[in-house]
Amino acid sequence: MTESAPDQIAEEDTSCIVRIGCAGLPNGVSRQQYFERLDLLEADMTFIEPPRDLALRRWHQDAPPGAGFTMLAWQLITHDPSTPGYERLPQPLPPELRLQVGSFRPTAAVKDAWLRTLAAAHTLAAEVILFQSPPGFAPSQANQDAMRRFFGDVVGERPKDVVLAWEPRGVWEPGQATKLANELGLVYAVDPLQLEVDPPEGESAYFRLYGLGLHRNKIGADAMDLIADMLDLYDRVWVVFNNVEKYPDAQRFKKLIAGREFVGDDEL
Repeated sequence: MTESAPDQIAEEDTSCIVRIGCAGLPNGVSRQQYFERLDLLEADMTFIEPPRDLALRRWHQDAPPGAGFTMLAWQLITHDPSTPGYERLPQPLPPELRLQVGSFRPTAAVKDAWLRTLAAAHTLAAEVILFQSPPGFAPSQANQDAMRRFFGDVVGERPKDVVLAWEPRGVWEPGQATKLANELGLVYAVDPLQLEVDPPEGESAYFRLYGLGLHRNKIGADAMDLIADMLDLYDRVWVVFNNVEKYPDAQRFKKLIAGREFVGDDEL
């Protein structure tokens, strides 16, 4: 092979890797139809309870090459039995387990929930496992220590094939959540449109967009541009729409990003 002259060597591609999709499959849309338009799906049924391997393998097979999944961690890890999601469990939680699950407790039941979550992620080939802590999981010292024990003792060494992300709901201050996420080796998942500070630092970001206003409907063009401007801060970003108009908004954002890339390439 003839060596290229120095001035012919292509510059390294430093563009950000962006995946765009929705939180859960939109109503009335098949996975095949969905993946014709978007390249990421956040599997939300895993929060209620990870489905059987057969279903997860079918989801993975329905995704074309180049598409991917993220998924929610099982609620038994993060949420206490008093939260509404437990009402949707296929089988009611045994009474003896009610004080052993949720809030990142370092119990055998929570460890089992983590192992099932991780196994589901491997079967689905998920790129990210997202841990959502509920609004009642306040930023107390006790709760922060519980997370340290969970991710230190229960999870232990981080899996090399899946990213772990954490979305704190409720009254966590962004700076406080960022510090804890960095300490625990987690990606801090946020809605950047809700922040009153700069988006979190790091090589990767997980943006989970809920929409603005009382009804959280369509995300406006200015907000779309603001999110797009943030992408250059990271090497890799998962952008997940979870507002009422999530499906059309995700497609609009994908077209926006594609248009920016086209203009950028055209100007070279």
